[in-house]
Amino acid sequence: MSMRVRNVSRLERRLRALPGRYRDEIGREIAVSLVELDAHAKTSIQGGGRSGRLYRRRSIVHQASAPGEYPKTDTGQLVASLFFRMASDKLSGFFGSMLGYARHLELKAAEKGGRPWLSPTFQAKEAGIRARIREAVRKATRRAGNG
Repeated sequence: MSMRVRNVSRLERRLRALPGRYRDEIGREIAVSLVELDAHAKTSIQGGGRSGRLYRRRSIVHQASAPGEYPKTDTGQLVASLFFRMASDKLSGFFGSMLGYARHLELKAAEKGGRPWLSPTFQAKEAGIRARIREAVRKATRRAGNG
């Protein structure tokens, strides 16, 4: 899942042409955004009310999430697997999980038991991230143009 940007190739050329210190400023805002996505996903998976079925595993009673809800932490593997990192160009980053079932939870339709966690996280944070990065790009390109 990625955010869509219009005229991305033109924007990428302009950003790559910026001096390093201005790319670093944009990169810091992207890094803040990645941390924000990570925190939101972890909080949503670990907390909040759930309406799925109750089941017992050994002496522990667990309430699962219902299809369509964020997955509910059981073993903690999903939360522990979440990662983010900046790309070497400092103009993009990555957030997600390498667990096979993380993809399954995200992509399986809710009526078939899917419990998306990535797309609702992006949707919850997209407006703020777009505004933050847009402002960083605007400031960097203006300052770079002014010398």
